[in-house]
Amino acid sequence: MKSDNHALFVFTKKTPWMQRICDLVRTGHHYYIAGQIEVQKAKFLAKKFSLRYETGLSKLEQFRKRKKGQSSFRFLAWFDESSQVVFWVLCRTDGELPEAAKAEKWQDATSKERIHIAGGYELVRLVRPEEPKPAWTWRYSKTHYEGLRDSLIRYIRTKRDDQLRQLIHEIWRTPGFAGARSQVKQIKTLIRNEWKRSRSSEVEPDIPQRIGFIRRLGDVGKVLR
Repeated sequence: MKSDNHALFVFTKKTPWMQRICDLVRTGHHYYIAGQIEVQKAKFLAKKFSLRYETGLSKLEQFRKRKKGQSSFRFLAWFDESSQVVFWVLCRTDGELPEAAKAEKWQDATSKERIHIAGGYELVRLVRPEEPKPAWTWRYSKTHYEGLRDSLIRYIRTKRDDQLRQLIHEIWRTPGFAGARSQVKQIKTLIRNEWKRSRSSEVEPDIPQRIGFIRRLGDVGKVLR
């Protein structure tokens, strides 16, 4: 029997949501559309996708669809409590599309049309020394990363130390995906080099020694009914 559950599970923690998106793209759900919606309207959006694309099917039912040459669809949503907004991604595989899906403006995460989410993150494939093949990971987009660099340099040179400490604190709370960890290490080097160049006679700001490393997390969220 097919599932007929239009209830929406919403992630309330961003990092597990990011992991599940990465899982989907890695396993073939690389076409996507994404957006954001008021939390009051999120349930209606989930129901629409469930009716159009059968996003509520179980993993076994989705697998059977793919075996028949049909696309399978997955819908993932995260509730940002601070903004009271639900950010969402609808992903699909290759395969025969239902008529409604042909009208969507699908993008391909394996091309230059990378998935971008709130906070300046993008999903990319990077080569890692311990991996035989490129692996999917999250990192800051080029624009966001350059913005962080510019802000750090400006705060150091203009002696805006309170803002510098706050930005360092925010950066070191970055989810420890491999791509983002590498960027935080580069930022650490940037801060120290710029401090020596601009304010070598003063004591360096405190920089956390540890850069977070992300482990596998379970789903954290709630069902909207």
